[in-house]
Amino acid sequence: MKYSGKTDIGLKRKSNQDSFTVISKEHFFSAVVCDGMGGAKGGNIASNLAVKAYTQVIKSEMSHIDYEKMSCEQIKDILIKAVSNANKIVFETANYDTELEGMGTTLVSVLICNGNTVACNVGDSRLYTYRDKKIKQITHDHSFVQYLLDKGSITREEATSHPNKNIILRALGVNESVEPEIFCLKDEDYELLLLCSDGLTTHLSDEEIQTVISENNTKSGSLKKKAEALIAKTNEKGGIDNITAVLIGKN
Repeated sequence: MKYSGKTDIGLKRKSNQDSFTVISKEHFFSAVVCDGMGGAKGGNIASNLAVKAYTQVIKSEMSHIDYEKMSCEQIKDILIKAVSNANKIVFETANYDTELEGMGTTLVSVLICNGNTVACNVGDSRLYTYRDKKIKQITHDHSFVQYLLDKGSITREEATSHPNKNIILRALGVNESVEPEIFCLKDEDYELLLLCSDGLTTHLSDEEIQTVISENNTKSGSLKKKAEALIAKTNEKGGIDNITAVLIGKN
């Protein structure tokens, strides 16, 4: 797999509370993006702790498996274990230090091995697929606005400017345990994957994300240029939050 990841403080925030890590090995590929919350100090610590704790489990679990026999179910189990470890570390740290009380973080990740692509999320950071110049949101936001959308109480147009748009209903580190949503993808489902924090999707619609990726989809349009273009477009439209974009493509 090939990839490019970029995080940006945006135009309004004093610190960057987003974190991401990518592991690219011969037999597997892993990427995770976290968006912290809980004040300037707490949010930054929560996302960093979660990324490190999650990645530690991925490295450990993938170091002693038979890659040629890996299935979606086995990858699911690894992701659940990694998310559980990340939640435990953030939760315990928040309870140990009163200054960090209430901190938490979103998480979106993908693990690719033996032709299987499995993603998971907690919160409102997202995974998109890109194929045939079209994007598709794979993950499901754990947010109050998404809850209202699911109920049919508001329209998608109303969701974009809803006053409670930033309220999330599920996050790592807030409770003693957390349940991620898991998604299995087929190899033919995508040409590119995009993992991003809500700093990007707050400003860019799915159509705009699709356009930015497609416009930079020439031979000279590397994944790095696409990621940079997504960040730049988001800042052009206000950049009120930290922005992280990780693009993953097939070799």
